Amino acid sequence: MTEVQGGKRMTTTNKIRKSKREDGRSGATTLQDVAQVAGVTTMTVSRVIKGAEGVGSATRERVLRIAEELNYTANPSARSLATGKTGVIAVVSGSLNHYYYANIVHLLEPEIAASGYEMRLLNTHRELKALVNSTKSVSVDGVIVAGRYNLAAQFRALAPQVFQSCVFIDASRHDETDYVHANLAPAVEEALELMLKSGRARIAYVGHFHQTISKNMPEERMRTYLDVMERVERVPELVNADSGIPLTPEILMQALKENGAPGALLCVNDETAMRVYRVLRDLGYRIPEDVLLVGCDNLPFMEFFDPQLSTIAPPMKEMCAMAWDFLQQRIADPTIPLQQATFDARLIVRPSLLSDAL
Repeated sequence: MTEVQGGKRMTTTNKIRKSKREDGRSGATTLQDVAQVAGVTTMTVSRVIKGAEGVGSATRERVLRIAEELNYTANPSARSLATGKTGVIAVVSGSLNHYYYANIVHLLEPEIAASGYEMRLLNTHRELKALVNSTKSVSVDGVIVAGRYNLAAQFRALAPQVFQSCVFIDASRHDETDYVHANLAPAVEEALELMLKSGRARIAYVGHFHQTISKNMPEERMRTYLDVMERVERVPELVNADSGIPLTPEILMQALKENGAPGALLCVNDETAMRVYRVLRDLGYRIPEDVLLVGCDNLPFMEFFDPQLSTIAPPMKEMCAMAWDFLQQRIADPTIPLQQATFDARLIVRPSLLSDAL
């Protein structure tokens, strides 16, 4: 809309800015300002800004254009005071140096944004401490925890208000909270059965041992490995991929030189499998002729090796979508029963897991 004032044309947006200066008000544009210029209600503007459905395309385009002209920026603090919600979802993950965590964040971000929320990524101890010490009213509306099963007890004990609106994505179950579980056991068993069928005398597990090794430990890959080795009456062989320092080719090479390479290796993840591949080749072992090799997580790089490396693939896209659906339902109604889902991973068999015996 345009008016003529003093022989000059003045748009409604400019008129609002001028009015604010004359009244001594802050120059920050409000939701009401956008609604006034667009000729709609503040509720409509709010729905458009959040990306919610139920607004016509022409109205949506007009509101977004006017919001841009007025330099409108949503005020999280004001929204929190008015609604009791922050519009922010925390995603807690491990370091993004690991593709596994980076992929989960990549899959969650568009799901969260499409629902009109802002994602806040937390992966340092300082950030987690701030979340635990915060109160629900000034913190976040909900939390998705990716692959950090050790945080379940910490959140429950130190921050029950956070724990109540928390969904875990993990290879471990958390019976006391909402979770989306990647069931790795069937795929791990399938890989081990192929190794056994090939006639390999020694089958080893390369993993992370931060605690006393036990069949009751939460790490599903190792637990399944120990169960299978006991069932077939084989002595388990464990190669620690984290003895206080990251597994390096030199450390692994020393371990394999001392005892020789087992005929088959099941690795905790694909990054470890790639390191193992390098060391085996440097030591003169052939894959799969001398050593069968399989990883876990389905990193895209695994198929670029020669031979291509086998892996265990959780359905991460479906799991992330389910986790976000669970959290939205929990935010809408904190009293609903626990929401828990399990997705089976699948074994992707490539040449590194095939031998003439198969």
